[in-house]
Amino acid sequence: MNTKILLLPFLLILLALGCTSEESEDALLVETSNSTFLSLEEDTTQPDVNTLDDNGTPDFQSRSGATCRNVVIINGYAYAACDNQILIGNLETGDLTSFDADADDITADAERGLFFTQSGTSIRMYLVKNPVAPVEVATATANFGLFSGISAAACTLAVSGGVGGSNTRVFVYSLDDLSLQLTENGITAVDNVTGTPDVHVAVTNSGQITAFYSQDIGAVANWAIQPAIFNGAAQLQSTPQRTVLTSGSFGGPFGEPFGPANFPVESEYLNGRLYVAHFAATGIEVIDVDNGSLLSPFALPY
Repeated sequence: MNTKILLLPFLLILLALGCTSEESEDALLVETSNSTFLSLEEDTTQPDVNTLDDNGTPDFQSRSGATCRNVVIINGYAYAACDNQILIGNLETGDLTSFDADADDITADAERGLFFTQSGTSIRMYLVKNPVAPVEVATATANFGLFSGISAAACTLAVSGGVGGSNTRVFVYSLDDLSLQLTENGITAVDNVTGTPDVHVAVTNSGQITAFYSQDIGAVANWAIQPAIFNGAAQLQSTPQRTVLTSGSFGGPFGEPFGPANFPVESEYLNGRLYVAHFAATGIEVIDVDNGSLLSPFALPY
């Protein structure tokens, strides 16, 4: 989903079926011919202090002149969806490179050196052996709608279909043969609602591969998080009871396409809890994943 920043703080488990940590001997390692060096610094050993943001991180967006939407981190490099390119930033030196690629959303499996982009109905898988020259190794399609997105972990790639009418597709990916294969074409418990604008895939404390879908449960102002549990081959095993979020609508100053908005726009799993950025709650909703209970939210100033 647009504007997301994907963090990967949890440790992915290794799965024997359909998911390995060994890189294929046939994996390509090439320099992309359309890669463009964008560094604005003569001394690339340290970033220019004038290009740092408030957190001391190189401000890649302002330096590149691009409009960046989503970003993932793999081994000290940031990969951002910016205009019609993927901008690659070295977080230590501040150097920038890029290559041409459309991406509405981007997600990564940092443990396996892979990232995925979604543009229109197309999904592309990239292998990162050379950090500044990722190689496209597989493609797939899904019927994305407005407010859709992708998320990957433990060789399971999940699609949130967006507004009503788009089904939820799930794919399994592998480093053995660099493949990306459809395993689920629709999930009844997820799709039988108005829309699913976001999904987050994580390996929970219990070792289960779980996709957490934000879900419209009716009357526009009512939302929930619907879990879906998969095996190591990205095949659906169960859909536990959903957790209903705070109801209501957000009346803040945002314009199109968000305002006034009410839906959960981004989730992140950490240490047994799911943190959900939710407009209606005017903050971060917290779910105890083990029992599905809604805990006290973190308020935000809008």
